[in-house]
Amino acid sequence: MNTFPNLPGWDGIHPAMVQFPIVLLFVAPLFLLVSLFSPRAWRTWAGASLLLMVLGAFTAWLAVATGHAGGQLVDKTPALEQAIARHEALGLLMRNVFTGLAVVFAVLMLLSAALKKPLPGGARISLHALFLVVYLGCTLAIANTAARGGFLVHKLGVQAMIEQAGAQGTVTARTPER
Repeated sequence: MNTFPNLPGWDGIHPAMVQFPIVLLFVAPLFLLVSLFSPRAWRTWAGASLLLMVLGAFTAWLAVATGHAGGQLVDKTPALEQAIARHEALGLLMRNVFTGLAVVFAVLMLLSAALKKPLPGGARISLHALFLVVYLGCTLAIANTAARGGFLVHKLGVQAMIEQAGAQGTVTARTPER
């Protein structure tokens, strides 16, 4: 007897996959904030933040791909099709924005490491603080994207294709009760 549940396929793993970029991209600015107040260990904290940003961007690519695969299986009404399209557009935007932010921060870190004379602490802190403000603004858009996904699941009844007890599940969408 197998005590572990079967892993869903590529088109059914989106609900689990989206958790990774959300968590990684929300934790990354905390490490960057710590780096602002750690003059001796700022590179370590900023490097850890960059690592989380890169992992978050990578998993955002996976989340978008799995969401697209799962979305192809949904029986769509016009209202549901519009809601899925909006969520997918926001997912694509977030994937691209956070990929860009990770690249920008990587360039900031590489420039800082390449300079023979490091930036004065105030200039570095100002640059990183400005980046942090922009980044935190973008995290609000992640929350909006996640809320749209929650709306699809909890209000419109979209379910992932997950195999249960040896039978293939289906992706369904029920119309919301009025």
